[in-house]
Amino acid sequence: MKVDYLIVGQGLAGSLLAFELLRAKHSVFVIDNPNETKASNVAAGVVNPIVFRRMTKSWLIDELYPQLLRSYSELENLLKTKLFYPMPVKKVMGDGESDFWQKKFTENELQAYISQNITAPDSPFVNAAHGIGTVHASGRVDLKLLVEKIKDHLTQTSSVRAEVFDFDDMQLSGSGVTYRSISARKVIFCEGHSVSKNPYFSDIQFKHTKGEVLRIRTKNYDKNVVLNKAMFLMPEGEQLYRLGATYDWNDLSPQTTTKARRELEARLEAVFTDQCRVVDQQAGIRPTTHDRRPVVGLHPAHPQVGIFNGLGSKGAMLGPYFARQLARFLCGEAETIHPEVHIKRYFQNQ
Repeated sequence: MKVDYLIVGQGLAGSLLAFELLRAKHSVFVIDNPNETKASNVAAGVVNPIVFRRMTKSWLIDELYPQLLRSYSELENLLKTKLFYPMPVKKVMGDGESDFWQKKFTENELQAYISQNITAPDSPFVNAAHGIGTVHASGRVDLKLLVEKIKDHLTQTSSVRAEVFDFDDMQLSGSGVTYRSISARKVIFCEGHSVSKNPYFSDIQFKHTKGEVLRIRTKNYDKNVVLNKAMFLMPEGEQLYRLGATYDWNDLSPQTTTKARRELEARLEAVFTDQCRVVDQQAGIRPTTHDRRPVVGLHPAHPQVGIFNGLGSKGAMLGPYFARQLARFLCGEAETIHPEVHIKRYFQNQ
């Protein structure tokens, strides 16, 4: 089998890259490990363009936001399913935060993303004595469904296989790469946190984080907004909400913990008074680098081998932009990759 690109891993990164390469009329084949839990199966997919702690724009958001709107719209048209749900993020203010919000509204040029005025909560179940700040250029992406639908799309052309990738079966040559019965111009690894086992990228400083989320059902509360106050409460329909998320840099096991559940419940109880019950708890490992920037590009010593990884907790925003940039670079339509995500930052001496 001859293809243009072999992609290893079909989480969010691999799915978006496959879409972009197919969109550019290139052939792909995807190998996905069925034994690995994807972070995209757990991640909430919240799109929030604001860093609340500093009241600044999220990194590169002026470029990221238009691209994510385009990409998710194109994916919805291709896959015939709804993926992106625009909805406001409602930030519950603490003491003194209202003044800070209004001050930074002008100083940091946030007009395109937030409303300047602080309002009262629109629900009796939200405890917000200092008011609510509203982010209007925001929403959620159904990442789990996106990955599932991309897999279905690839399956229709027999372009995906569920198996564990064996590096001993990969051979590099001047013309590309061969893996068992597949030959390709390049192989791009999109393995999520499993990239730490990849022998080609041992120089990359990964700092993965475990995140846990709860799914809860409320008794009365039924608002189509993302509530934020040291946590997020994100609607999924029919009074089901995703509550998250924890960060753990030490325990990278796939198991859920009582500690995380209690932490999330305590954060919710501080601002939310409606009765609710936990119906599910999940854990996932975010692929994250030391500088919290994705890592994108071709290996300097092995240009047949590439990587698209490290999307971390903001993958729903970062993924579309850098998947398109990498695809354009691979296809010769772009000369370079953004310097802050370029793989060369880990190979300065090569």
